[in-house]
Amino acid sequence: MCRVFSMDLDWDAIGHDFGVDDDQISHETLPMRTFAVKPKQTIALVAQGKNGVRHLRGANWSLIPRSSPNEALPFQTYNARVESAQYRPFYCDSMHCMRAIIPASGYFEYKSHRPHYFHAPDDSPLSLAGLYSWWRPNPATPWKLTATVITCAATEEFWEIHKRMPLLIPRDKTDLWLDPATDGASIIRGMRDAGYAVSEKLIYHEVSKIEGDGPQIIQPLSHETPLSLF
Repeated sequence: MCRVFSMDLDWDAIGHDFGVDDDQISHETLPMRTFAVKPKQTIALVAQGKNGVRHLRGANWSLIPRSSPNEALPFQTYNARVESAQYRPFYCDSMHCMRAIIPASGYFEYKSHRPHYFHAPDDSPLSLAGLYSWWRPNPATPWKLTATVITCAATEEFWEIHKRMPLLIPRDKTDLWLDPATDGASIIRGMRDAGYAVSEKLIYHEVSKIEGDGPQIIQPLSHETPLSLF
């Protein structure tokens, strides 16, 4: 699963990398730089409209399907399993044509209660596979953009830390993943296999208990025994 990740990112640079025009970067909705974003907080996502125009904007991290009468859902929706998302009523519409990329600088997984930080060796941004949905409780209320991170089984190397991990989208698969004219159910298996190849290149290290915010929470945990005079 993925329930904490980092966004130490420059949104203008992210928009440029994903082919988002400057006037389609919604700075007023995008989150501040953070090293520990959590469910129901604001994340960023890149999505593409039917006209081919891409957008970068903020979204609530916990998907609410358009059919839901309210925000109180029977289970957590910040993650969606790649194996079943296309079949589950909460996610199937989004998997069909409302797919997104959620930019991250890294993410955390827990081994027991010990957090580990996963990131690219060169700290380049990661492209987490996501789904989105526009939701509002009634016609008189503004639309709210909500999203979920798709997860998959962990690679063999990372299995000892956690059995699940975010599905990553390779850069050469970005166009296919974001294209709303392509049914997500028809490409998800190939996308999962391609994502494993990206994940296998990541590195990770144990970190201290995730408290507060700032670059210190992604620093490697020191296991050295403190020196003592006695």
